[in-house]
Amino acid sequence: MERHTAKTFCRNCSAHCAMEVDVVDGRLAGARPDGTLSPYGAYLCPKGLASVDFHNGAEGRLLASLKRTGEGGHAPIDSHAAMAEIGDRLAAIVAEHGPRAVAVYHGTGAYRSVLGNIMERAWVAQLGTPNFFSTMTIDQSGKWVSAARIGIMASGKHAIRDADLAVLSGGNPVVSHQGAPYAVAESGAPGRSFERLKERGGKVVLIDPRRTETARYADLHIQPRPGQDTAIFSAVAHAMLRDGTWDRDFVARHCNGLEDLRAAVAPFTPEVAAARADVPVEQIETLARWLGEAKRPVVGSGTGPSMADHSNLAETMIDIVGLLAGGYRRKGDLVRNPGTLKPKVVREMALAPTRSFEKAPFCLSEPVGPLMHELPSALIPREIMIDHPDRIRALVVFGGDPLMALGDPGVAKPAFEALDLLVSLDCRMTETGKLADYVVAASQPFERHELTFAADALYPEPFAQYSPPLVAKPGDVVDDWEFFWSIAARMGLELTFKYWGYGLDYGSIPGGLALSCEERPDPEDLCRFLCSDGAVTFDELAANPGGLRPQREPVYVLPAPEGWDQRLELCPPDVAAELTVVAQETLEPAPFRLTCRRVLHALNGAFRESRGNRKRHPVNHAFMAPADLADLSLVDGCEVEIASAHGAIRAFVKGEDRLRRGVVSMTHMFGTLEGTSGGISDPRGEGGSNVGRLTSLSDHVQPINFMPRFSAVPVEIRPVEIRKL
Repeated sequence: MERHTAKTFCRNCSAHCAMEVDVVDGRLAGARPDGTLSPYGAYLCPKGLASVDFHNGAEGRLLASLKRTGEGGHAPIDSHAAMAEIGDRLAAIVAEHGPRAVAVYHGTGAYRSVLGNIMERAWVAQLGTPNFFSTMTIDQSGKWVSAARIGIMASGKHAIRDADLAVLSGGNPVVSHQGAPYAVAESGAPGRSFERLKERGGKVVLIDPRRTETARYADLHIQPRPGQDTAIFSAVAHAMLRDGTWDRDFVARHCNGLEDLRAAVAPFTPEVAAARADVPVEQIETLARWLGEAKRPVVGSGTGPSMADHSNLAETMIDIVGLLAGGYRRKGDLVRNPGTLKPKVVREMALAPTRSFEKAPFCLSEPVGPLMHELPSALIPREIMIDHPDRIRALVVFGGDPLMALGDPGVAKPAFEALDLLVSLDCRMTETGKLADYVVAASQPFERHELTFAADALYPEPFAQYSPPLVAKPGDVVDDWEFFWSIAARMGLELTFKYWGYGLDYGSIPGGLALSCEERPDPEDLCRFLCSDGAVTFDELAANPGGLRPQREPVYVLPAPEGWDQRLELCPPDVAAELTVVAQETLEPAPFRLTCRRVLHALNGAFRESRGNRKRHPVNHAFMAPADLADLSLVDGCEVEIASAHGAIRAFVKGEDRLRRGVVSMTHMFGTLEGTSGGISDPRGEGGSNVGRLTSLSDHVQPINFMPRFSAVPVEIRPVEIRKL
């Protein structure tokens, strides 16, 4: 028996936690955290541990590519033959209809594939299509709308290691491990970051209808009626302006529109907001006072506000409160992590709003442009079905399941079926893959070359790690980057490989590594290129498999360039108009509101079938307050129908005293797309219920990003029969 231990890192989220993996006879046999150099210490969440099982075949791993047959099923096809056929079909579509006929959807499984991620962007840029979509415009795009409307503070928020007050709305990083830059926690070992803040005498505020796992660190937990983030943060802004506790120096130097904001939030007194949210007014006043007193506050949000009522406005008001509190680094502040693979200069300077959504290229179905160089994913079905010569005819899905993620399958599925070509690049069969013309079997992280690219600027301290393949690829699977290079080569497109990051227009990035259509790139050379401007070299990383923490002089925030005059906008006209609408609206009557929730052992659709997750979550239970169950004469395990204005699902209820009354809490991405019994879901047989069936892609969608309402959905609960899980 041949056995050795290799140092590597987890690829499930942007924490990139360092780990050790046991390899026995060319097969992964176990994993554990490696705290030797990691900025998080020895930490690895259950998803990281489950990745070994996932790699070894859990969740029906694909070992060969598939092609749709004339009978509607799939048959195996050589992966290179599949890529050649896909390249030829794409070339034909582009020749007849132009590059805009092609679109890409970038899913959760694609983000941490560094070479595949960049090669995908290179192909899209060279092809010349504006149709790039991702999960970011499904669950987080309100944050991008906010940045486009009010601007960005280039110095960045205070690191939680420096903060004295952390305010988090609708996030649960202790479970999700999605922290900076939005959710104010560290992604790795998030609980420790809150513990250290409190040990320094800092405070934590959580705003969530559920007393989440993160709430155990909260000095103040505001537990509102779902969907009231806009009202709460508008009232906090109102109170800070009323009491004169905003950061006058910061706002005067960097912001416009203070008096416009004062007028716009005037209707949102703490008393009004408290009544709307059904929380004590003292809690809102306390939050406003703490923000005014804090020296280094940091304010952020999770997916809750981004997926609920008035999500764009909610995210904007959360950011505005952060600006009023001056929650950003100043000239002379320590930059704990200026980056290792791509060190950067940090300046105290405002970047004016881009309002990119008002600029071309516009969608065909709605007059809206891109956010962070992406178009709204919720418009994919419309962009396919619109009667227009430039409509989407081919869609390449990289590491995701948009049919499940978009919601409203009655609208989304017919659109996907109308495509001339649908390709799924994934390591498993998904609901989208079931409709695909080709399913290309992709490699797993431990079989390919990777860098801690996604976490480079997110680590709390400088750190970088490189991992070569630890085991050989099984069967006939291909690396993600090779797929995009291969179809580009087949189409005669010569790609340029660049160091890309969010907010950058790939085509405008200077330089890069020119790739040949004839000679397959060496992935080690690609990784070497990504280290070419780094604080450590690729050779140093390769010689230190446990990673490196570069020793360098401290880096501090520099002043803005001389003459810099860009400013942030505290209250642009569209924000003021939306605040007026919210102030005048009548709340929708609803017996219950359904909210989203994360689970520790799954990441969106990934690891849903892992042993650890299924042991704890055989279905995605409908969690309710015990008093609500009693009112409906229900007990744990009873089956109910949950109905919105747009659809209905069945689920098994479970009491949870962490929830306020009137709330139903469920996890997304469980179950099957449409149900297996005449459109009626069978949560036991399907392994849960698809909450997306309660969502509409046309009603209650947001302006600008067309974000559907996935959380705070008004629903009714109806017992269906005496049947228990």
